[in-house]
Amino acid sequence: MDKKLSHYIERIKDSFARNTDINKEFIFFLKEKLKIADLDILSKNFEISNYQIDLIHKFIDDKKKGIPIDYILESSFFNGRKFIVDNQVLIPRPETKLLVDYINNLYLKKNAKILDAGSGSGCIGISLALDNPKILVYANDISFQSCEISKANKIMHEVKNYYLINSNWLSCYQENIFDLIVSNPPYIDKNDVHLKKLIHEPKIALIAEEKGLRNFRLITKQAYGKLKKDGILIFEHGYNQSKDVKLILKENGLHDIKTIKDNNSNFRVTFGKK
Repeated sequence: MDKKLSHYIERIKDSFARNTDINKEFIFFLKEKLKIADLDILSKNFEISNYQIDLIHKFIDDKKKGIPIDYILESSFFNGRKFIVDNQVLIPRPETKLLVDYINNLYLKKNAKILDAGSGSGCIGISLALDNPKILVYANDISFQSCEISKANKIMHEVKNYYLINSNWLSCYQENIFDLIVSNPPYIDKNDVHLKKLIHEPKIALIAEEKGLRNFRLITKQAYGKLKKDGILIFEHGYNQSKDVKLILKENGLHDIKTIKDNNSNFRVTFGKK
């Protein structure tokens, strides 16, 4: 058995010749999972252990199956922080940072109550709680497995102002309690061609009925009663759903409805006020 790391670096290049990102992912894997230093990765004579070789073989097998690097590492970076992820939660997307940035730029009074509805890994709510230690961030998810991941991230980041519950959307909360409700719910239509590239992520966190709009309707209807006067409801949605989401907010009594573009100039975030 060849124990030279350089042998496996070349093997990766040969095995995945059509994957232009594989070398970058493999180097990241070596540093994150195997804790190998940059100088050792560059060395032609650096030897690795049998245990490390087994992990490299597993990496190769997983990549042949198309498994994303975040699931292989069981971690993902969002808003400058590392979060635990597995295939029970979505991998955080760069576009979702729009939600966090917008809320961070609001004037949030001390003890303001925010809800992250459908928390998944907890990356949105935990980021808000860490960035705004004087506010109270509540979070919920219908998936118990997702709540376990979010709980693990809460513990890892030692978040004191983040409160998690296993619940279906907003059904468990009192009326007129939240200053802001944020949600990145499942919004992909079951016939959307993009699902072919997302086979390793949980369908429950991706797909919604009514052409992807069902959860926006359910949450908005519930949110109106849960928000305080002048409270804000803010959604991330698909690149082509802004008009529909704006109409849903309007039909449920919200006003001052606006949208925000992502870095690709797509309307990605819509919000309104009670």
